[in-house]
Amino acid sequence: MTWRGFRRDLLLLPVTAAETAAMYPVAGPTETALYAVTVAALFLRRRFPVPVLVTALPVTFGGHLLIAPMVAMYQVSRSVERRRTAYGWSLAFFLTSLGPWWPSIPGAWQSRDDALLFGVLSSALMTVGPTAMGQLSRARRQLADHIQELSRAHRREAELIAERAVVAERARLAREMHDVVSYQVSLMTVQAGALERTAEEPSARETASVIRGLGATALSELRGLLGVLRTAPGDAALRPRLGALPDLVKGSGLDARLEADLPALDALKWPAEVEEAAYRTVQEALTNVRKHAEGAAVTVSVDVLREAGRTYLAVEVANTAAPSGTGPRPSTLPSGGHGLTGLRERAEQLGGEFTAGPVDGGFRVRTVLPASG
Repeated sequence: MTWRGFRRDLLLLPVTAAETAAMYPVAGPTETALYAVTVAALFLRRRFPVPVLVTALPVTFGGHLLIAPMVAMYQVSRSVERRRTAYGWSLAFFLTSLGPWWPSIPGAWQSRDDALLFGVLSSALMTVGPTAMGQLSRARRQLADHIQELSRAHRREAELIAERAVVAERARLAREMHDVVSYQVSLMTVQAGALERTAEEPSARETASVIRGLGATALSELRGLLGVLRTAPGDAALRPRLGALPDLVKGSGLDARLEADLPALDALKWPAEVEEAAYRTVQEALTNVRKHAEGAAVTVSVDVLREAGRTYLAVEVANTAAPSGTGPRPSTLPSGGHGLTGLRERAEQLGGEFTAGPVDGGFRVRTVLPASG
């Protein structure tokens, strides 16, 4: 029972007390005691409506104290699931309320016909009123529940329509990316492969090999991204893992080395979102080195931190200053300036921290991600 319902129940106390004081001269001590028990039982009527009504029937038979029995009848009519059962208890209540008017009770009436008619009418009113009000309250409650169910169904339908729209838009984006990006990257990879086979200088062949490898990697990741876009939100998708870092560092075309105990890291079973965030951090940092510090030495380190009973994955990419005469210089690669911002947002979504800034003439990018993701 809620606090609001308890306060409503407390209002019954002064009403029933006033009725008891008014009817005590005719009710007597026995009926008054039974009425007190009935009033106390009313506080349990929502959980045990039928037993409370049974407790009230002896008071109803007395015919003097009627408020508490009528409240009990109302609760039975409101709570009982089967309508026939509720009407059966209403009939029992009606017959019991005729107690003062039975011919076997001496002095019940002077004119038998008039008294019997008056008793039947008063008992019918006492029964029909609480029963009708209980049925009305029950119907109102069922209608409110039905309206809430309809509202939930409408919300679910709206969510499904929104999800279908999202899936359709993602599929459209996937088609656009395939038509625009995939073709250009494929052409770049093919041209780099041709240059690798035909170039005479070893440095040119090596550069062409790096370009071809980067293009192949980009195509592979692009296919994975297109697959994600074509799936519904929440579906599982392949994500780059920590085990792909050696190939990423090796294929970067930079003077880079990886410092990480990958078998030990894999044994900790990091969430896929954490491993992807670590991979993207290294990928974006290496891309920035190629753009702004060509020829710089790069160190990629991946460590495990334990603080306050929690485990974290720390990823750091630091590069030295660019060799004299080579950097920094304006990059010919397109840049939206959102790479580091995206890394910071990704880390914060996972509950981690991201820092980036110049260090000793070079630059350092560091991400700390919790193992819980």
